[in-house]
Amino acid sequence: MTVDLIHRLIGLVALVFVLARLSAWISIHLQGLAFLLTRSQNLARFFIFLVLAPGVFIHELSHWLMAKLLGVPVGNFRVWPKRTRGGNIQMGAVEVRGAGPVSLAFIGIAPFLVGTLALILLGGWLQTHPENLADWRTWFSNQGWDTIQTFFHQNAWPWRFYAIWLISNSMMPSPSDRDPLYPLLGGFFILIVMAYFAGLTPNILGVLYSPLLTLFDMLAGAFLLAVIGNAVVASFLLLLERTMSFLLGVHVEYN
Repeated sequence: MTVDLIHRLIGLVALVFVLARLSAWISIHLQGLAFLLTRSQNLARFFIFLVLAPGVFIHELSHWLMAKLLGVPVGNFRVWPKRTRGGNIQMGAVEVRGAGPVSLAFIGIAPFLVGTLALILLGGWLQTHPENLADWRTWFSNQGWDTIQTFFHQNAWPWRFYAIWLISNSMMPSPSDRDPLYPLLGGFFILIVMAYFAGLTPNILGVLYSPLLTLFDMLAGAFLLAVIGNAVVASFLLLLERTMSFLLGVHVEYN
């Protein structure tokens, strides 16, 4: 029982990691491609903002809604690219005031939670209930891919696939969003260790085992579709950037 959960957890962590890396790569290289065409950093930033604007709005709106839900006062709501003091580009921001560490953690992780729910709904996983899709061992068999193919048999799959790509590229928490989350995760880990040494783990797993399997598989379906979409876009961008670099005789250096 525990082994099955561990394999699914490994699969989920791997999918989220790959998705985060692909999302960051695409954001950087979209700017690089725009810079190749315009030779202007400002126009490149504006271009990527136009491409990701709906997702950026959902990201910041998630922060705002979570703050309101927790009763935390909010200030400025900005959806527009701006260069930070560290030299990074910040696509948007929501100002919060007087929030405690737990509230800040939930506000910071809100875009990821909202984005994940949107990916599950767009993928139709609430209706299909995929099985064993979070178990990374099924990714090398027909079982996992047969489940994924059910998504592409839907009539509305093209616009859903686009929406999945757009949301997945804007749902990842920024470094400032993640900082308040680390103490909360540390406390959760301590509770798990205490439950283990108190002998409560078998009872807890017995109650949560079946719901966790279902939840993990639905999450894996959502993240796997997002990884596929981002991998396709990243491959196209790489080919287009290499072609433009060859034709123009210049290339973009990335730090």
